[in-house]
Amino acid sequence: MEILAFIPPVLIGSALVVLLLPQFNLKGGWIIFTVCLGSGIGVGLTSSTIFLWLAWIGRPGAGYHLFEIGSAILLTVMAACRYRRGRTAGPDHFRADEAQPDVPVRWLKRLVVVLLLISSGSFGLKAFVEDPYGTIDVRIVWNYRARWLFRGGDQWQHAFYSPVARDVEYEDDKGHAADYPLLITASVYRGWEVIGKDHFSIPILIAALFTFGTYFFMYAALAVLRNRNQGYMAVLLMLVSTQFLHLGTDQYGDVPLAFFILGTVAIFALKDRLPEISPQLLALAGFTTACAAWTKNEGVLFLALVILVRFIGQMGRADWSTVARESGYFLLGLMPVGGTLLYYKVMFAPRNDMINVPTLRETIFHLFDLDRYLITGAAILKKIMTFNESIVILLAVYWLISGLDRSDKVRKHVASNIILLFLMLGGYLFAYVITPYDLEWHIGSSIRRLFIQLWPAWVFIFFYCVRGPELTADKGMKIRS
Repeated sequence: MEILAFIPPVLIGSALVVLLLPQFNLKGGWIIFTVCLGSGIGVGLTSSTIFLWLAWIGRPGAGYHLFEIGSAILLTVMAACRYRRGRTAGPDHFRADEAQPDVPVRWLKRLVVVLLLISSGSFGLKAFVEDPYGTIDVRIVWNYRARWLFRGGDQWQHAFYSPVARDVEYEDDKGHAADYPLLITASVYRGWEVIGKDHFSIPILIAALFTFGTYFFMYAALAVLRNRNQGYMAVLLMLVSTQFLHLGTDQYGDVPLAFFILGTVAIFALKDRLPEISPQLLALAGFTTACAAWTKNEGVLFLALVILVRFIGQMGRADWSTVARESGYFLLGLMPVGGTLLYYKVMFAPRNDMINVPTLRETIFHLFDLDRYLITGAAILKKIMTFNESIVILLAVYWLISGLDRSDKVRKHVASNIILLFLMLGGYLFAYVITPYDLEWHIGSSIRRLFIQLWPAWVFIFFYCVRGPELTADKGMKIRS
């Protein structure tokens, strides 16, 4: 069965999370947090490992599979031993589902479960029956390149020649999106190598892992940081805003990127709440940030902004030794997947189709064109107001009714994550300004997907900051004060 191909990545990633955070009981929100985050990290690590194996050793055979399975078993055993020893050493004041003692609102929980089941059925029907090969972008980028890796033999590097070139002048540059990172492509290729055939079920299962992993991780992160009901509310909003599910069903790379951006933001929120275990959490943030960069070029922008906001931006507020120490922990997590990305970009990837020497003059000209800023800015503002059927209005109403949670543990450092996401929007704006493509076409064809990349992180921050329903054992349902 194709699903068995995902056991090693899930075990590897989950074991790494436990090895870094052995203090917490694996129950309730924490076990969901661990498995979801670990699954994403495991996919990132195994995709980079199989690419390096292909580049350095050759086509992966029995030796690679033994290496991967052996690594999964070894890490799982090590994690089990460390978990057994580490539970008593954990921070007693912060256990799973005890961030704010609560009892789940039953109707809210049931509603979320029902919507999840409906969404699962919709995903399965469309992905496996109606459109198993995904959209045109999936077929000509991710899966096209994966098939070259799988079927190309000694000519597997032709995977980085795209069948779609922007125009004749740049055909030798291998075309549109040819330099995209390889997390999805290599993960699809790895799955095909494991099952021995290039079956459409592997990319569908990858899409399902990240789509529904985002929902479950959203719940777990908020259950750990706030309470379970806040987690249910966030997942409910994600399920109601159906564009995320639609892009996941279509197998777009924006959904895995959204998962890793959400994971990074949630880990930094957890790090700010638990400074005593910040080294481990910074290493985890390094893993998720590197996986974001290994997913799409927008993830490289995210990596640069994380370094700017969370480290360079702290130099004036913290002493140099603290910043250097935290940067080192982050770099440790960044290195395995980030090093693979750097190796791919230097040795294999062609030049970017938007930023390169032939278009440099045009890019500089666009930077000083005020009209392009106005057009792009107006399009972004319009999309904010109309995104997911103007769901921002629903969020505004909810905020007006519930208000902000003004407790210190919620307010602390939340501004850093908000600044990070706004800078990402600014990065998108500049990408549109300098694009060599037709501006209106480029905005119309991609702006929805760019918003999806940040949408789960925005939903997380919103429900992390606002007050929500809490049902205590002795007082019934109330709005937190």
